[in-house]
Amino acid sequence: MGFVCKWLILAGFVLITNRSLAQNSEIGIELGGYNYLGDVTRSYVPGNNRPGVQFFVRKHVDQALSLRWSLGVGQLKGADDEAFDVFSANRRASFEGNFVNADLLFEYHFLDYRDEKLQQYWTPYVFFGFGLYRFEGTDNFGQDYDSSINLRLPVGVGIKYKINRRWTLGVSTAAIKSNSDLLDNVSVATPNIKDYRGGNPNDDDWMFFTGFSLSYTFYRIICFKPWSK
Repeated sequence: MGFVCKWLILAGFVLITNRSLAQNSEIGIELGGYNYLGDVTRSYVPGNNRPGVQFFVRKHVDQALSLRWSLGVGQLKGADDEAFDVFSANRRASFEGNFVNADLLFEYHFLDYRDEKLQQYWTPYVFFGFGLYRFEGTDNFGQDYDSSINLRLPVGVGIKYKINRRWTLGVSTAAIKSNSDLLDNVSVATPNIKDYRGGNPNDDDWMFFTGFSLSYTFYRIICFKPWSK
């Protein structure tokens, strides 16, 4: 975890000090809730929602496409509350933990909401990308574990509303493939049926995130030089 935290701090410093902030770019924060789907919980359970936060920098490539770099933290929780089969009913597994992540997202906007002349102040959009994360959790036996550093693949939809020239509100929801079957600590290469700890080792766990964002847009002010002969 120490290595990941240092890497995230360094990446955040690079993003904040990047010269791209000087023209038509944004910084912002996104607050929301994470949910988990995997061997322990196989359907959406509102009670498993846990907080998450993202700090991001967005660079507008053109009127339709934007790039977003984000650093974040979040929590996940799951439990064999409504068992899917007899094995999960007997194992009564549960887990809870925290993770850190860094993502790069590609955002495509369907409407030109940034051109003030058009008076189009909102747009739906889609996004996809990739990132790195590390999860550290504790299961119902009190055993601590971690997922190591893994690739994650977010894809989602959202809506943005431009309050004014500087501020933009957003809401979005994303499904995130974790590329790991170890978030719940129940899946192993050879499921142990004897103590009902087995899961499906061929089915990766998923994260889901729904959040509200607020961003501030930077504009470069062009200063004309005095005319002289």
